[in-house]
Parts: sequence; structure tokens; C-alpha cells
Amino acid sequence: MQVTKDAIRKIGKIFEKGLQDEYLSRSIGKIIEHEREITTQDIQSLKKDLERFEGRYNMLSDDFFRRFEKGELGDKEDYFEWSALFQMHRRAMERFEMLEGVC
Repeated sequence: MQVTKDAIRKIGKIFEKGLQDEYLSRSIGKIIEHEREITTQDIQSLKKDLERFEGRYNMLSDDFFRRFEKGELGDKEDYFEWSALFQMHRRAMERFEMLEGVC
């Protein structure tokens, strides 16, 4: 992980100084587009899973999570899975928004 962070910092310095070439710019653009596509697929898959729970319990995931975090719903095994899926979806959405802001 540290090696990746160091590499990104070095590439950032290259761009800050305007020393990048077309190949580097295109490559980074392709990587970002690939990450967007993967993240979009993850979001769609997670949304389907969340909708399954929403239908089963007749509750929106946002409402569920708020109530679950407050301890209002108990400790059903389904609730822990739903909570994990909700948090994964939230992180995927955050990642997507970051990737969208890049290009």
C-alpha cells in the first residue's frame, strides 16, 4: 500500500510540474475509467442486495441503518448482513463520486 501511495505522489509531482507525456495522461485516464466501471458494477450489485432486504422488511435501507445503529431493531443475523451491505454501498458511492470528480 505504501509503495502505491509513494508512486501516486511521484506521478502527482510530475503533473504539478507539467512534465507528463500523452502516454501517462492516457494511461491514468484509462485506469480511472476502469475503476469507474468496476465501482458502477459494485454499486448495482449492492443495490440489488439492499432492495431484497428492503422488500423483505418493508423499510428503506437508510431508515434501517439509522435505527439499527441506535439499537432499535435487535440483533437478527439478517440485520448484520444488511448493515454490512449498506456500509459497502455507501463506501462504493463515495468512491464513485471521487472518481467522477477526477475527469
